[in-house]
Amino acid sequence: MSRLVRTALAAAVALVLALGATAWALAPAPHLLAAGPVSVEGTEASGSFTMGSTTVRQVRYADRGTLRYGFRLTNEGPGTATVVGVRAVGPEATLLRVRTLHAPDGGEVELSPGSTEDVVLDVLMTDCERLSARAASQVAAVDVELTRWGRSHVVRVELPEQLRTGSAREMFCPRATADSRPPG
Repeated sequence: MSRLVRTALAAAVALVLALGATAWALAPAPHLLAAGPVSVEGTEASGSFTMGSTTVRQVRYADRGTLRYGFRLTNEGPGTATVVGVRAVGPEATLLRVRTLHAPDGGEVELSPGSTEDVVLDVLMTDCERLSARAASQVAAVDVELTRWGRSHVVRVELPEQLRTGSAREMFCPRATADSRPPG
């Protein structure tokens, strides 16, 4: 192979790599959309109601129990997105601690472009002894950590319903003492 052909081939490869890296860097951020139907496990009772344009899912608090909130998640962006973590948006709610987002069988969530998968959000119900009875906590959205095309992203996902629980009265909050709860 002549030197001129090798030089032209090397320039072509460099151009393809540069264009690929540019497309990779400029690719739109992933976009995930959550929707129903929903399922709720890990509580004795739950119900939903609408306030304006917001649907609220009220759940009965179960001290140190895990609320399993199921819904559908759609990848509306390009490229396959793999969920690697989840966290609360802003300060974590006192009674509802976001823990994991996974497939219903406990496995990894991988969403190809345009696909919809059932997922489960695990939320620990805890710390009722720190709040007065009738105080409440809510979670309306989560930040989903994912990888796509070898890059890490954090995508805010609005839940299909705002999760809400109230602090239990004393008999259902076993760690509560006269000194642990504020009056109210």
